[in-house]
Amino acid sequence: MRAETDKSGVTPAPSRRRLTGWKEIGAFFGKNERTVKRWETQRGLPVYRLPGGAKTAVFADPAELEEWLESSRAVVALAETPEPAVPAAPAQKPAKRQPWLARAAMGMALVVLLATGALFLMPADTARHKPSAEAEQLYMTGVYHWNTRTPDGLKQSLGEFQQAIALDPGYAEAQAGLANAYNLLAQYGAMPAAKAYPLAKSAAERAIALDAELADGYSALGFATFYGFKDLPRAADLFKRALALDPKSSRTYHWYALMMMHTGVFEEPLRAITRAQELDPQSHAILANRGLILFYAGRTTEAIAVLEDLTRSAPAFLSPHYYLATIYLDQRLYDDYLRESLKAAALEGNAALKAEIEAGSAGYRSGGAKGLFAAMLAVQKSELAAGRETAFNVARTAALLGDSDTAFASLQQSLAAGEPDLLGLRIDRSFKTLRGDARFQKLAANVLDVAP
Repeated sequence: MRAETDKSGVTPAPSRRRLTGWKEIGAFFGKNERTVKRWETQRGLPVYRLPGGAKTAVFADPAELEEWLESSRAVVALAETPEPAVPAAPAQKPAKRQPWLARAAMGMALVVLLATGALFLMPADTARHKPSAEAEQLYMTGVYHWNTRTPDGLKQSLGEFQQAIALDPGYAEAQAGLANAYNLLAQYGAMPAAKAYPLAKSAAERAIALDAELADGYSALGFATFYGFKDLPRAADLFKRALALDPKSSRTYHWYALMMMHTGVFEEPLRAITRAQELDPQSHAILANRGLILFYAGRTTEAIAVLEDLTRSAPAFLSPHYYLATIYLDQRLYDDYLRESLKAAALEGNAALKAEIEAGSAGYRSGGAKGLFAAMLAVQKSELAAGRETAFNVARTAALLGDSDTAFASLQQSLAAGEPDLLGLRIDRSFKTLRGDARFQKLAANVLDVAP
């Protein structure tokens, strides 16, 4: 089960240089800083901030500001009184990158390749280490691309964090950024988990070694420790350390909630995801994952309402379609399950899932639920052999079909392959019929130790 599948599938259009700080953003509109700050809170001005840093540690993309202005011009014109024009900020010469660094980033992009969420953290005491201007610009651009949650964005962020580190090896924030790039490359299937999570762990540990007070280092390490090494107690301690250092990190609360969801006890994850939403009410990812946690907590009607609302307000946002498909499958609403699964496959460009669902649709028309699962299972086995499907998903479908032998064999294969989705074994309702089996209970205990 993925930690966060906030992927819109839309890569931002190329734009001019980033605008850094409220002064430059205000100058872009010919407004003062107070006005654009108000626009952010009241009108959803697309501004990115660096939690834990100074209040002015924000930046924006001019192309996104122009799109926002086009959609909001009438409202702004009616609501705002004219202001004196603010002199435009002087243009800054783009940072010159070393050719070998650019080639190295391109080489890495060929090796590795996914909606909104909290940005990387900057240490409260920026005097501890002052990165070079070029390294800092690469870091901020990496943060921007990381937050697109697209394969291209993650790929770009990886190269940019690596370049920042090459320029400034003591740059702890860039090391934490690199760790989180690897974390999400694994989550979104753009890099094998067995490769990505050890790299994430190493980068996060370097970040902490450089700055023992960097909350983002602990949060990145907690993520890798749980999803990559299945050590929940250690990961919980790391997330709590991150929150002690930065109690206003919505992303840390978000990821902590998702981790705790896997235990099958939901009071703590619901509390944490609610706090994450309070800190970042505009995050699609947090809202979608709140819906998922509500479902596993048994509050299905609330979960469906949250997720269906998201599909209307953000139809290109992937996660709600996957989550609704999961809920509809559990509720035996097979037509709805097939519809949402096809939408998810189209948004993600997932040819394997599309083939599975199309086969399942044909099987459902001819043989009902049993025909649906039998047809899907046949295609999933073929896709697994081709390396385009997980053993865990084969196990889920086999369990739903009532083929317990195939289900257990596939779960053992999933365990041997180290598939992160196996962490969802305790809460995945596809395995309801297997929970009383001693083999299942033993496997669940081996997958995740939830003892206090």
